[in-house]
Amino acid sequence: MTVMETLKHCRLFEFLSDDELGLIATKVEEHHHRKGDFICREGAWGDSMYIIGQGEVKIVKKLDTETVWDITSLRHGDFFGEVALVDGSPRTASAVALVNSTVLELYGRDFKMLMNAGDALSNKMLESLLRVLINRIRATDDIVTNIMAEKLKGESGHSATMREIVSRAMVSRK
Repeated sequence: MTVMETLKHCRLFEFLSDDELGLIATKVEEHHHRKGDFICREGAWGDSMYIIGQGEVKIVKKLDTETVWDITSLRHGDFFGEVALVDGSPRTASAVALVNSTVLELYGRDFKMLMNAGDALSNKMLESLLRVLINRIRATDDIVTNIMAEKLKGESGHSATMREIVSRAMVSRK
């Protein structure tokens, strides 16, 4: 796959013209990773995001010193690392190549340059980024709700109502 083909398949860039994609293509760096390579590590400082060109990447998070949670697997056109790109915070999870993979890396300085390249481009990119982040937040919310419901069901022997879940969550925050 070419860089342009990869960018065209990325949800973040799906509403961009070929000229706009061409501008982004000049700003990304292509990296090749072997099966098992860490692309980025949880807790490490990050200022870039990644777009998968070929292969498959697993996103994992440490739950404790011995337990690792496989969050998801991503493929061609999927992207990750956008949280660190936007706020410059440490990585919230690690990314590991499940097979030999090619990823495109977009650095924060180039992302900021693209945001200043023109209102149309920045508006399209921000709208797409927000849409993806909102979908991820909703999916996370569903997971947390299901976990809480199962936990509360196990404690009381019956399925808890949303009111009970929220009430117990608020009490546990105090």
